[in-house]
Amino acid sequence: MGNLLNNSITTGKPTAWRMHVSNFYPSLNGKITPGCINISPAWFQQGREVYGFSPEVSASLKGDVGSKITTSLQRSGILVSAALQVMHPDLYQAGIKTQVRLGEWAIRYQLHDMCHHLKRWTSVFNVVSVICNRRSPPHRDPKCQPEAFDIMTTAGIYHPVMMDFMNLGIKFLYDSRSMLASSCRLVRHHMHVEEGSRIVTAWYMRDSIHNFVGTPRTDYAKYGNVKCSDPVAKNDV
Repeated sequence: MGNLLNNSITTGKPTAWRMHVSNFYPSLNGKITPGCINISPAWFQQGREVYGFSPEVSASLKGDVGSKITTSLQRSGILVSAALQVMHPDLYQAGIKTQVRLGEWAIRYQLHDMCHHLKRWTSVFNVVSVICNRRSPPHRDPKCQPEAFDIMTTAGIYHPVMMDFMNLGIKFLYDSRSMLASSCRLVRHHMHVEEGSRIVTAWYMRDSIHNFVGTPRTDYAKYGNVKCSDPVAKNDV
């Protein structure tokens, strides 16, 4: 993905911070190319959701390298899907329905490239952003459903860093091999890495894709009834 990542960085308006050069830092060992790419078997280009466009395979998956990228993400896709099934079962089922309906739509209109990638896409999430060596200022993610969880995983060698969920007043140690989930549409969050080599995969569901295939929105995740045989622990709950 090195060339795709490197070509994703822009020198345009700093307000487009996700891709702006000022928020990326070089790898200590030179092995991780900084950048950010969005990978999806069914993707709406920015701003096109409301103008009658249909989803298409993301630019990162087009060409010969696309199949290799999809294959390389299969293990990660299975892991985050299993985690989501535990954390938000209704959203997990909604993700499966969306993928099935996308496949049926792609077959109907003979979108062979989309069919090819959907068959190899193992995640119930319909998008993953691969983010390398980027600082992230405080932000929300407006393209996601407020009821949905996004799952972020991180790997690499870098100094310990905190993930700050600002409007919840909660901070988590976000060291390598961590997995965090939250409603990134509602929860303002940020992390700041000064140096190191860090790869983040942020898995999420685009609201526009669910709307396109008519997947009903789920409710928010809620705690179920807690059953406990220990009276002391039960009182604590």
